Parts: sequence; C-alpha cells; structure tokens
Amino acid sequence: MNTASIDFRFLAESDGSPLLVFNHKGHILYLNDAAEILLGYADHKELFQIALTHAPRDFGTQTVMMELHYHQLQFYAITVAYNSEEWVSIRLYYRPRIAEEHKLDSSHLRETDLNLLLDMAIGFYQVKNRGKVRLMTDRDLPTFLTDQNTASRLLRKALESFTSDATLEISLRMVPGEYILIDGKRHPVLRLTFRGAPRRRHDDRTMEELAESIGAAPYFEEDELILDLPFIRA
Repeated sequence: MNTASIDFRFLAESDGSPLLVFNHKGHILYLNDAAEILLGYADHKELFQIALTHAPRDFGTQTVMMELHYHQLQFYAITVAYNSEEWVSIRLYYRPRIAEEHKLDSSHLRETDLNLLLDMAIGFYQVKNRGKVRLMTDRDLPTFLTDQNTASRLLRKALESFTSDATLEISLRMVPGEYILIDGKRHPVLRLTFRGAPRRRHDDRTMEELAESIGAAPYFEEDELILDLPFIRA
C-alpha cells in the first residue's frame, strides 16, 4: 500500500491525546485539537521542558509513566519523540476517569434553559457584589432536564465563592467526547467554568453535595471552579 495517500495530519488532529511539536527553541510548530484544550490550563514552556527532560538519548521515541495534573485534566504517561535536532514532540495520555454512575430521581427533573438559570444567578450575585462578570456562552444551547431548584442553589453558591470585588469570567460549553453516566445511560457534558480572584473555600463541601444530587462533577481550584453537568436531553 502506498502510504503517501494517507492524511497523517488528519489522523493526528483526530487523536484524543494531546500532541505538541516544538522546535529547538521551544516554539510550537504544531498542536492537535486536544493539545489546544490542554494549553488552556498548561504552560507550553513547562511542556517543552518536560519533553527535553524525558527525550530519548538517541533519535527515536521514549514512553515514560508519570503523573501530570492540569486542573481537571489528568495524565498517566507521555511519549517523547524526535528524529531531527530541529524538533521534538510530546504526546500525553489521559488517565481514564472512573466510570462513577449517578442515580437521579426523575420526578424532580424539569426542562431547563441553563442560560436563563445562569442569568438569574448572576443577577442575584451582582445585587450584593461590585465585581464585573464576563459571560461567554452559547445562547442557542438546547434545554435539558435537571432539578431546577438544586441547580439554582449550586450556581448561586458557585458565584458567592468568589470575592465581592473580583472580575469573574464565566464560560459554558459542551465538551465533545466526554460523558456522565446516570442510571446506566451516557449523557454529554456541559462544562461551566468560573474563573476569578482566589475563592472562598468554606462552601465547597455544600457544593459537592448539591452537585452530586443532580449528577454533576465539581472541580475546585484556588482561582477556578468547574462544574461538569450532565446534558440530559429534554
């Protein structure tokens, strides 16, 4: 078979594992779609140094088992490769998430417009706080099923965990390829990210309980809070 007809760039971009190629100065020559997501959380200079540290002594490839954590992204191994002094590549392998299954009481689920719910929570937040809120979301996002009362409480707690004078950035997007398992069914993930000044941590346990009751997964950082919500189709 003539491999010249194979679109290797397409294959690399379709790969779910982050792949970056650097030149000898640490500038990015190429990255696939998964790596673009990773660079939202990781410094490319740090990744370049990791690649140099674990590169094989001679031309070729070397796979190293190592734990790397960038917010909610967790990796268990890397492969470093090069066959030229002009470039080096690093591929990171995701640690599989535990397929934790949630069970929900369907009698509490109501068709919900998450953008509307978020607007209401932001309105309550801005009554008491001076900080600016920057919201980036898809206004055409379809409605989905959730417990509206619990989801509203969770959103308000999330907002209140940021200091009153913080500039708060909020983004909402669908995450391709990820899912949350509820009652034996896979549901796509809606990722709601809050980012601002250092957060108050005193309500984290309460938010964990609220999130669990609607099948969501929270991730807490010093200046960021991420809520992965199950998109249960209405």
